[in-house]
Amino acid sequence: MEFRRAKLEDIPAILDVQAANFIGNLEDTERRDGFLSVKFTRQQLEEMTGDVGIIVAAIGGSLAGFLCASSCEFNRPFPLLAAMMQRFNAIDYQGRSLASSRVFIYGPVCIERAYRGRGLLRRLYETLQREVAGRYDIGVAFVAEDNPHSLRVHLDGLGMAHVGEFALSGKQYHILAFDVPGETTS
Repeated sequence: MEFRRAKLEDIPAILDVQAANFIGNLEDTERRDGFLSVKFTRQQLEEMTGDVGIIVAAIGGSLAGFLCASSCEFNRPFPLLAAMMQRFNAIDYQGRSLASSRVFIYGPVCIERAYRGRGLLRRLYETLQREVAGRYDIGVAFVAEDNPHSLRVHLDGLGMAHVGEFALSGKQYHILAFDVPGETTS
């Protein structure tokens, strides 16, 4: 399995995995294992590859999973993310205000169902950490209240911290944060 920064030729496979795991395309029973709350267009994913980046897990010619990361500036046009970022002035993480820190947005992340439970999320996360080391101070994610699987994985599995909550259109979301390592040497 290869963990690397996405290339433009990975976008069609990312779109396929995204569609297969988007909340609107899943039955209630399928949502228990996690789901995506947002759906990006091809153009948005292409822009994201040039922004903070997308990390992919590739096996052979197939995409096993992906992890998106983007700047706050990239996310301002999205109402859901704008609602979360409005809370940054009121949130401190380990003595640092989110509003005054170099912050990027983590997510969405999605692992193909056939590859879940094999440690891919941790490897995607570790690859992302190396990619953003020294460029950002804090990563911030959100998880929908009705997605307990994702919340548990990010809090317990990756050690992210719950730092706040927000609501949009009557739906509740958790805000999670994590440290980004300083500059690394290769």
